[in-house]
Amino acid sequence: MASSEENTGFLLESLSDDEQRQLFEFCEATGIEDLSKAAGVLRSSRWNVGQAIQSFFEPGNENISSGENIVENGLTDASSGLRRRTAGTHSVERNFNTNNGNVTNQINSESQHTAHHSSGSSVGRPYFALLPLLTWPVVLIIQVFFYLIKGFLSAVGLRRIAAAGIPEGSGESADDAVQFQRYFESLFGNTHPQFFSGSYARALEAARRELKYLVVVLWSKEHDDSEIFGQALASPQLVDYLNDPRFIVWAGDISRSEASSVAAKLDAAAYPFIALTALKPQPFSSSGSRFRMQIVAKIGGLPSANGLDSLIRDIIRCINGPVELNEQALLAARREQQERETERMLRDQQNAAYEASLARDRERESAAREKEERERAEREEEEKRQREFARMDELRTQWRWATLARLLREEENDAASGELPKGAVGKFNIRLEDGTRVIKAFSANATMRHIFDFIETRQVAKEWEAQKTTPFGDDLQEVQLPEGYTHEYDFALVSQFPRAVFGDTSTVLREAMSAKGLWPSATLIVEPVFEPENNEDKSD
Repeated sequence: MASSEENTGFLLESLSDDEQRQLFEFCEATGIEDLSKAAGVLRSSRWNVGQAIQSFFEPGNENISSGENIVENGLTDASSGLRRRTAGTHSVERNFNTNNGNVTNQINSESQHTAHHSSGSSVGRPYFALLPLLTWPVVLIIQVFFYLIKGFLSAVGLRRIAAAGIPEGSGESADDAVQFQRYFESLFGNTHPQFFSGSYARALEAARRELKYLVVVLWSKEHDDSEIFGQALASPQLVDYLNDPRFIVWAGDISRSEASSVAAKLDAAAYPFIALTALKPQPFSSSGSRFRMQIVAKIGGLPSANGLDSLIRDIIRCINGPVELNEQALLAARREQQERETERMLRDQQNAAYEASLARDRERESAAREKEERERAEREEEEKRQREFARMDELRTQWRWATLARLLREEENDAASGELPKGAVGKFNIRLEDGTRVIKAFSANATMRHIFDFIETRQVAKEWEAQKTTPFGDDLQEVQLPEGYTHEYDFALVSQFPRAVFGDTSTVLREAMSAKGLWPSATLIVEPVFEPENNEDKSD
């Protein structure tokens, strides 16, 4: 025992967490308790649990022990120790115990003693037989002949016949279940329990996943009791009972490959055969679940020979007894599943909340980045605009100082040339933007630009008179007009009486004023002219 536990511990330590989970899931579905054998089946299936379960219940795997199924509360195995249908004239005694719903099939002691003696005497005795040496040529000829026939059938296109070979009832598991249902309906009609239309492995997995009882019905066409058993299955009482949502019913004919394999795994000794499988607490819990599917009751043969009604009642009693005994375990499994589902939902909600929080954080970060980029772009644009404004202001200031120098030179030239004749000079009383008034005489040949330049240079003229210096040096005449700069006047000259607006700087002063009756003297007002974009800025 200690060695077995050490081997099991060593096996589990050598497996990864995922492989351990698959191992316990496979043991739960198949009932194998030998972890080494279960690991061998999984390795042969490359750790594909579904494929391993399917291959376990296929013919040819009878050498893999399915383990000893636990039977609770005195529910004994009704057909243990016998894996094939009895042949010959063995005497069978059926003993039905109505207290615990268990059916036992007792093989007479003489047959059991003979079988035990035969099996015991054959252990460890090597022998030499002449029969195989004498018969092998005949067997070889038969095999060659069969191979030639199979090749001939394939050549003429009868591939399905060639592939079938000797009929063994093989085929897809789902087809076996469907064919049995059709066969049953052809004999007893369409009233029957709802048979599971899939393989035994899938039915077992569905019962485990949905926390239901799995009722396995194995049928034998050759058995005399099949007729009355089929009538019982088609009876309304048994149909209503087995169609309860707690049950999944899987049925098969042992003449088919899958049902025959299931019969061997369940140790079916007599037919018709019923096995009840339910979730039971397992001795180990490394798989993450404390429950696994185990056989809790078996019925081999008819539990009653007192007529159809008695048979129906006894079948229901044989199933209902273990169901009531295992109801608490099933409720515990449901609670555990509900707890796992609640934990999963809680994790999902927490993950969803976490993801939503991350999404909100990402949105806030994105909005913050966009705002920062927008503010940075606005700052850069404002800085660019300020630099451009400063550059233009510097160019405008330079232009005003250079224009003042030109006006002073022209005044000096006019003074040197002497007094102008009468009518060649006009005097204008100009009110500036700041409210001050300036009286200035202009030549009749001057253009309107002269009077505009005079008004534009009033501020720098005051600075020159006060400091005799410029921002560009002490020599005013050295200040040059800025290259590439075109000055734009931001004001207009207005006459109140008569109302007239002068904005064209290219016309001759005398002509412009005479046209309005303002020559040789007039009062002019400087009014600012607002650009459209400035108006838009103010409206904003």
